[in-house]
Amino acid sequence: MPRRLLFLVALVAWVATGCQVKLVADVDVARNGSGRISAGVGLDADALKQVGDVATAFRVDDLRQAGWDVQGPRKEGDGLTWVRASKGFADPAQAAATMAELSGTDGPFRDFRLVRTRSLLRSRTTFTGVLDLSHGLSGLSDPDLTARLGDVDLGLGLDGLQQRFGPDLAKSVQVEVVAGLPGKVTTNAPHRDGGRDVWAPPMGQTVQMRATSSAFRIDPRLPAAGAGAIVLLAAAAAVVARRRRRPVRR
Repeated sequence: MPRRLLFLVALVAWVATGCQVKLVADVDVARNGSGRISAGVGLDADALKQVGDVATAFRVDDLRQAGWDVQGPRKEGDGLTWVRASKGFADPAQAAATMAELSGTDGPFRDFRLVRTRSLLRSRTTFTGVLDLSHGLSGLSDPDLTARLGDVDLGLGLDGLQQRFGPDLAKSVQVEVVAGLPGKVTTNAPHRDGGRDVWAPPMGQTVQMRATSSAFRIDPRLPAAGAGAIVLLAAAAAVVARRRRRPVRR
């Protein structure tokens, strides 16, 4: 098991008031049930000054060894410098194991689950999960760092974050879960961005996430079968048309 992917959030312990840190977990599912789990940590310019060398501070070698594709640090269009990691999955069962690497059992990302059912022509995909920020970010610290510090409180709990950031907490530390499902989607997400569902509760709150989509299936056998059916229909239509054009013999 690699270090919890979002242990990077332990750096929040050294970020001063007025800085901005954003954490995002993404779930993207294709029509065939495969997809990708990704997570990212974004820092504004002030936070970067506090952290120093981002490439050194973000220890990600073990993530790469565990199959995660790590990109960054890289400044993006929102003005934040991001470190992102992603890992593909072949089916919903594999997705559950990949999701568990985001924060373990103690972190805010819990009970992430994908369920996919299929009929002849359509597939139905349901994403559920819990984003629990009632205890702040206390479950996301790096176990190795915690062991080295001993009894030192990193201040990642809700009380510690509120004492440090005060009324600026909502702007300083933001956490999002984004889900992209194929087809027409029914969801309890408060808003959508580019066709993807976004949950972003403030610190101290917990949200139950749910999104269900329905889409036409993409089956490798369907193109050939569909082409054959089209040919048969076209031939039948041609026969009917010829018969209708024939003069009636008396």
